[in-house]
Amino acid sequence: MDYADKLVNLRWEHLPAEVQAQAKRCLKDILATAAGSLRLPNSDQTAELVAAEYGDGAVPMWFKGRASRSAGAAYFNAQTIDSLDCHDGFRPNKGHCGATAVPVTMGACFGREGDLSGAELLTAVVIGYEIASRAGLAVHELYAPHYHASGTWAALGAAAGGARVLGLPPEQIDLALGMAEYYAPAAPMLRCTEHPSIVKDAAGPGAWAGAMALAMASRGMPGLPSIFTAEEQGRRQIATFGEDWMIMRQYFKPYPTCRWTQPVVEGLKHLQAEQSFTAADVERVDVETFDCAAGLIAFPPEHTDAAQYSLPWAAAVYLVDGELGVDQIHPDRLTDPTVIAMGRRIFTHVVEDIQERFPREALARTIVTLRDGTAIKSPTMSARGDHTDPICKDEMDAKALGLTAPSLGGQKAGRLLEVVETLEDRPAADLLELL
Repeated sequence: MDYADKLVNLRWEHLPAEVQAQAKRCLKDILATAAGSLRLPNSDQTAELVAAEYGDGAVPMWFKGRASRSAGAAYFNAQTIDSLDCHDGFRPNKGHCGATAVPVTMGACFGREGDLSGAELLTAVVIGYEIASRAGLAVHELYAPHYHASGTWAALGAAAGGARVLGLPPEQIDLALGMAEYYAPAAPMLRCTEHPSIVKDAAGPGAWAGAMALAMASRGMPGLPSIFTAEEQGRRQIATFGEDWMIMRQYFKPYPTCRWTQPVVEGLKHLQAEQSFTAADVERVDVETFDCAAGLIAFPPEHTDAAQYSLPWAAAVYLVDGELGVDQIHPDRLTDPTVIAMGRRIFTHVVEDIQERFPREALARTIVTLRDGTAIKSPTMSARGDHTDPICKDEMDAKALGLTAPSLGGQKAGRLLEVVETLEDRPAADLLELL
């Protein structure tokens, strides 16, 4: 059985229990991040852009009280998630599956609201993650050493999840994924980390490519083979589809900043627990890390995307506030003179022992020199939330509620999270109507 047949025939009851639980965890994290992003100016800007360029339609722009056509809504929803760097990710690809795959998968549900079960929707979400993860591995191997942003490869996962919802036949699956791959952006990710921008991880264009591929396939327009059938790297990755569950190796973030900044925050937390000090006590901070993290030095940030990609900002605002959430990367916060003064005393250094472990691991050591001359050094730290060091359910639930309630109100936020938690026993419409 080839992968398209497996994709079409996979059923919720076939999935291991841990995969079923992870599907709901990923979906909840994506929706919560989208809701939290409404607090940032990018949300209104992107909604106006989509309304102007795509007009009204049947697919919701999540939590905005507006709807657009499938490609426009997919772009908005993915771009909105991507605008708050708080969503799940897949370390081997140095990127994110769900921000691109989930909006297209859920967008495909509109028109099927009456007969689609929650279990079917969750199965399609799993498919989106599995295909996106494999596409990223294949793309990065095929085009090495170039590092492409998530939309480049997650577009295939978006098309796969949507194809499952739409009921495309097996013979159309690979051709639809091939169209998504062909239209997906060839986004040079490190240019954006060096020059942070609203374009972020290209989730929006990747979702657009996936949605357009589905629209074309649904109209019988001929596609072309995807990386999974046309290239050896893709054939090797897709061979384990349905057996090796890559969704289980996604990570979850405790903070809304680039994953590469977060080992530093963990290092600061560790040192403060060992030896109590505040930002006022700190003379300087030196960070030993890998090259990509050491390059996240745009400072002071001029907008929220720059703040989310700034290691000095993440560390400085955490030291000053004792927390790192949406408020700490909001544009209103970016002119705080205390945080800026602290950030100017934070320095990054590439060190060989950490560099050679990247991207398998993303690590940092943090050295804090206090004003009295005392220097304290953290152990080599990773970001919390990797699949080998998962965040507990209580903390994940608190994160989801903390992101959703300020934007949606406590009652709707609670309802949304409850529906996701029990989605396999409900019609998909119970969730779709909350968007």
